[in-house]
Amino acid sequence: MSEPGEGGVHGVLFDFAGTLFDDTGVLTAPRLVAKAGDRGVTLDEQVAATLIRRTLAYVDAPERSAAKEGCDLSPDAHRRIWTGLIADAGPFEPPLVEALYDCLTDNDAWLPYPDTLPVLEALSAAGVRTGVLSNIGWDIRPIFKRTGVLDQLNAVVLSCEVGLAKPDPAIFGVACERLSLSAGRVLFVGDDPVKDGAAARAGLPVYLLPSERDVRVSRGLTAILRLAGAENGRDAAAQ
Repeated sequence: MSEPGEGGVHGVLFDFAGTLFDDTGVLTAPRLVAKAGDRGVTLDEQVAATLIRRTLAYVDAPERSAAKEGCDLSPDAHRRIWTGLIADAGPFEPPLVEALYDCLTDNDAWLPYPDTLPVLEALSAAGVRTGVLSNIGWDIRPIFKRTGVLDQLNAVVLSCEVGLAKPDPAIFGVACERLSLSAGRVLFVGDDPVKDGAAARAGLPVYLLPSERDVRVSRGLTAILRLAGAENGRDAAAQ
């Protein structure tokens, strides 16, 4: 039986969006209809779907990358930058802008991949220190609490709380300190070769997931149990 930490890994840090929780199904027509209604705006789902496509095409365009710089460094910066981009995508009136932003930051809209919770539970059962490090503009702890695994995380490091964001190597150092482990003992798991891959510059071994993802399909996270010497935790978590 392997012990946690064999092979040099004593802890695992995970990215959030696109790694543990799906980021492709947050902005949906039914949700926008509901959020817009809360803001006094009446939409049908067909119109809502059109508005979503228009917004995503604009904000995800490569030429908008520079405009997003610094958006994850504080909650105020995130709201200001993202509502500005959303408004320009229309242009949309303020109530619709706020409804679209509400959708993006709705913790209830974020769903785990099928293997997310079993892997986090298995790591915890095996005694592997585990954390989340995310570039994000709001508190995502309620998502982990809702899904029952917040207490199994030894650290949650959010860019909007520490004023640092990936790929800055310093934020990886902060996360390792909160795990009480040296960088070389912490495996970083993510899906962005630039932002998550920068963990290597901070001395962490890195495991990158494929960019293609679907909330209905396992993310491939079970491989982490072997890398962390925690395969025995899968059986313990199931008991």
